This record gives sequence, structure tokens and C-alpha cells, in this order.
Amino acid sequence: MKIAIIGGGITGLSAAYFLSKKKHQVIVFEKENVLGGLTACFKEEGWQWPLERFYHHFFSSDKEVLTVIKELDLEGNLNFKKPKTSVLVDDQIYPFDTIQSIFTFPKLTFFDKIRLGLVSTCMKLNPFWKPLEKITAYDFIITYMGKNNFNLIWKPLLEGKFGESASQIPASWFWTRIKKRSSSLGYLDGGLQTLLSALAEKIEENGGKIFLNHQVDKIKKINDKFEITTNQEKYPQGLDKVIAALSPQTVGKIAPSLIETKDIQSLKSLGTVALVAELKERFLTDGTYWLNINDSTFPFVAVVEHTNFINKKYYGGSVILYVGGYYPTSHQLFKQTDQEILESFIPYLAKINPSYDFKKQLKDFWVFKEQYAQPIPALNYSKSLPKTKTSTAGFYWGSLHHVYPQDRGINYGILLGKKIADEIKK
Repeated sequence: MKIAIIGGGITGLSAAYFLSKKKHQVIVFEKENVLGGLTACFKEEGWQWPLERFYHHFFSSDKEVLTVIKELDLEGNLNFKKPKTSVLVDDQIYPFDTIQSIFTFPKLTFFDKIRLGLVSTCMKLNPFWKPLEKITAYDFIITYMGKNNFNLIWKPLLEGKFGESASQIPASWFWTRIKKRSSSLGYLDGGLQTLLSALAEKIEENGGKIFLNHQVDKIKKINDKFEITTNQEKYPQGLDKVIAALSPQTVGKIAPSLIETKDIQSLKSLGTVALVAELKERFLTDGTYWLNINDSTFPFVAVVEHTNFINKKYYGGSVILYVGGYYPTSHQLFKQTDQEILESFIPYLAKINPSYDFKKQLKDFWVFKEQYAQPIPALNYSKSLPKTKTSTAGFYWGSLHHVYPQDRGINYGILLGKKIADEIKK
């Protein structure tokens, strides 16, 4: 079969990879000049390795991505470490990633810590998530972990991630957040570009084609075949199947006659903005890799010092720091210039490390924005989530929403691509 895949992110590439292995003729269309979507990378002069635009790592429980890495003979490039995770509470940084660090955390009572540990353990052992989508994460956490744990740890994180929708997020999302996390984090030599390049190489080796800088403007079905129009040219009738690995907004725009409008209108999401700073010296001097910002007054939810996880020698000896969060697309950050975003973040970074002269230490910086980055699940979400196999025969759709009950991530993007490929192969 001749199959077009719209979107060269991890889901689109994975679908193309699995289909090309079965000798299907795949054609991938990507609007940007690089592959990857939210996992896309960039490389500056003097760096040995490319760097992700948005922070990424693997968990030791990420079965799908680890399987693909093995199939692509990249196991020798994969390294697991246990970097330090901390929380910022009342402008103080506290380690929060081991039993010992949690039990020495001064902001919770002994009983609060016991409840936190017991409920987290039960969540990891519990395989049943569906009953949890009937209640909010707010209600679940307050009931089982208590108000102190809720107010100090979880409410700021939920508000930081989901904003005004935080109180309506189902406990099933909280379940996957706890269940799938691991203290060991993985990273590939050469970053995610190593995986993206290997997937692309294998797709082309299997006879597939990849077109960059090809923005698809329209998808039409004529009789039992599909026709695609891009900003470059028209690909005539003759496509047997089409996979749209796209956001709800985009798929509704380019294929309005192929998908139910109600399937799109009910789906809510947030965008993301990430500041990537190249610095002379460490910012998180205690060695923290991932700092959760448990303060809803901050304009970002996480500060990630990449080079407290990966050696800075791969980036010309520079420290790499990510600062970012999730925002409605109407948020002012999507309208501001890169310099304005930097200036707005610096006062809050000064609260984290008051003795650090950020402007003096700054060598360079970049700001990356994506309009579609974080789905907002609703109560009983599994009942209203659109199917990947649409009502139009031969037209398939895969988005971040479709990985529910899991949260977005590389592993579930690969799993989604595999699922769609399997549906087509049936």
C-alpha cells in the first residue's frame, strides 16, 4: 500500500518505521526543515552533540522506546543515570527524589510523609486506572494524601501545568504520573537526534520517502484514494491511506471533510514555551538536574539543568539550562520577543539563586514555542476521546491526546505510531 504520513514528529516517524518494515510504501511530509516535532534538536558551533529544543529523557520503564532503540542497534549509545530531582518551596531548594530526602523534608509532618509514601506505592502497584478518571486529582489527593501534601506539593504542580483547568484534571492522569516514573533516567549519546536520524535512515532504507519543508495544506479523498496538496506541489490521487500525526487544530484545518468536527472541538490543550540558556557556570549549584517549581506565582513550572545530567563537554564546556512551562495559546509569552521572555524570567531565576548574576553568566539563549504540547484531559475522558481510526475509511489520526491515560512523552508517541501501523496492517 502507498501510505502518506503527515507530520515528522516521533509518532509520524514511528508509524512510518513500523509500516516500512512491512514493505508498505510510506511518504512522510514534515513542514519544518528538521524532523522531530516536539523532539526536534538544534546544534550550535562548538558543540559535539545536538540538543533538544524541549527537555526530554527516557524512563527505565519506557518499554516501547527501549525496544526501538534495540532494533535500531543503538543500545550502545544509551546511558542511564540517577540525577537529582528537587522542589522549590518558599524560595528554598529541597531534594525530593529518595526516601531519605522525603523523610528529611522539613515542610511536611511525619504522618504526611507516611501518607505520601503509602499512596505513591499503592499507585505504582495499581494497574487499574479507569475508576480513577471519574474523580478529580484534587479530590483524590486531598482524600488519600491529605491537605498538607496537596497544598504544598501537588496543587502548585497541577496549577503550574494545567492553569485554570487544574481542578478538573482526572485522578487517572495523576495515576500515570506516579506509576510510570523512575529514578533512573536515560539519554542517548548525541541526544534524541541519534534516534530521529536512525529512524529516518531506516525508513529510507526500507524504500520510504521523507519530504522536509513540505507543509500539507489540504487532504482530499476522491473515490477510494487520497490526494494531498502541499506548499510545494500537489501529490495526485493514488494514496491508499493517510495518517495525520497532527494536533486537533491542524487536522481540522487541512482535512475538514475527513474528520468529525465534534471530535476536535471537545479537545483542549496547552502550548509550551522553553527558554534554553547557555551559561558559563552552574546555576543549580547543588547538582539538581530537575527542579520542580512549587510556587504558582512563578511564570514557569520547571528549571532543568541539562548539564547536571549530561557532561557539559558535549556543549563546548557550557552549562545548559532549560526554563519552561505550559500556557494557553492566548498567553502573552506567545506574543513576546525572545528578549522580553528572558527579561521576564530573570527576576524569578534570581529568587532561586540570588547570588547568580544571570546576565553576566549568559553566553547565548534561545526560545522555542509550540502551540500544541500538553493535552488537558477531562473527567471520564476515555468515553469521549476520538478513535485513531476515523469515520473516513483509510484516514487515521494520532495526536498527543490519543496517548491517554498516559501523559505525553517519547515512549507513548512511539506506542501510538505502532498502534496506528498495526491498525492499518490488520
